[in-house]
Amino acid sequence: MSSVDEILEKAGDLPPFPAVIQKVMALMSDPLVGADKILDVVKYDQAITAKVIKMCNSTLVMGTMPVSTLRDALVRIGNKQLLQIIMSAGGTDLLERAVLGYDLERGELWKHSMLCALLAESLCDVVSYPSPDKAFTAGLLHDVGKLAMAEFVAGSYEAIREAAGAGRISFLEAETHILGISHAEIGGRLGELWRFDSELTDAIRHHHAPAEASGGSKLPFLVHLSDILCLTSGIGVGADGLQYKIDYDQCRSNGIGPREFERAMIRLMEVEAQFHGIVAMFDQEG
Repeated sequence: MSSVDEILEKAGDLPPFPAVIQKVMALMSDPLVGADKILDVVKYDQAITAKVIKMCNSTLVMGTMPVSTLRDALVRIGNKQLLQIIMSAGGTDLLERAVLGYDLERGELWKHSMLCALLAESLCDVVSYPSPDKAFTAGLLHDVGKLAMAEFVAGSYEAIREAAGAGRISFLEAETHILGISHAEIGGRLGELWRFDSELTDAIRHHHAPAEASGGSKLPFLVHLSDILCLTSGIGVGADGLQYKIDYDQCRSNGIGPREFERAMIRLMEVEAQFHGIVAMFDQEG
């Protein structure tokens, strides 16, 4: 069996992405969908419903009366934050684990993914992308392929590092050279396996090379920019984080110059405060 076959088999062994979250994502693709329809889907998942209610009863957001239903939670924290908590709760089981091949301890991939999600959502106006909810989802899941690649990268880390150094290529290109496939491509394959729509799958597959995406969506570039900004700030750097290339041509074509880059870094500092609020709710929920 080739390395690629083994990696794909490993990807197939990952826990399935929660079906309820897939249904929520499908609903969110309709900008006119109401919160009632989303709550009608989520209420059938006991684990996610319990997690959302517990988080809304944390001392950080608890009001005079405890929350006991998803509708109470919607009233308490609002549509936008409720969706973020639902999506975060659905991805936590996958993303919170340690990813040792990339030298990411438990929780580091989740932190990087959450901040990339919040930043992508925040930067929608900068690149004129119309769907902040989808930007959040794409940012949250962009590195999911690392979960399947981890043990193979760990076994070939020195060869990958040497290939990246000797050939002056990115870690992504070195992954492909040594293992035959990259974590971004594996992430795209997982997106197809989990029946994500083509725009979301493309954003995961091409988050390091947005120019290679088809369809004309700005989502792959938005995730690429958010990922690079997080890595530049040292968020979820791991073994590979400083060995990726920013696509300057895509930056220029999307109106991102040095001044816009600095402003985006300020946005990152703003969403870090938002992230710490979410983490506090997760900590109290646990």
